[in-house]
Amino acid sequence: MQWTRWIWGAAGAVALATGVGYGADVHVPHKTVASPGPDASPTDVVRTYVQAINDRDYSTANNLLARGPALKNHRWFDAPTIKQLEILHVAGPYKGASTAPSSSVASYQQVVQIDTQARFNHWDEGLPDGQQGWSYYLARNANTERWRIVDQGQG
Repeated sequence: MQWTRWIWGAAGAVALATGVGYGADVHVPHKTVASPGPDASPTDVVRTYVQAINDRDYSTANNLLARGPALKNHRWFDAPTIKQLEILHVAGPYKGASTAPSSSVASYQQVVQIDTQARFNHWDEGLPDGQQGWSYYLARNANTERWRIVDQGQG
């Protein structure tokens, strides 16, 4: 009887600490990731974005997106990760809407496309876990602005 109480007590403590069964988000960033400034290259922005996701600093990650959908806080055990990021190809910068590689970035003056390969885990959007090709479009309208991720997806 004493042993059973101890097991149930320990299980309850773990459930409470992780928010399992209580609907509570347990969002604990591993660390805060510094946002890159206007002098950062597009590849630096992508690497910072990935680092922010992996460190669960969704505030910084969302700040690097020009528009949604924004990343949401995740529970302790199901947070998405992007590991083994490899930059495969950088194209651009394209100047103006007439040379933009995608209609999603046509309203920007400067656009860069970055193709990567990485290992994705725990993504909700139907992306299977494992090694995937992924492309990012980054854009800005002037050299004084920082690069932001405008669009991304399997490339």
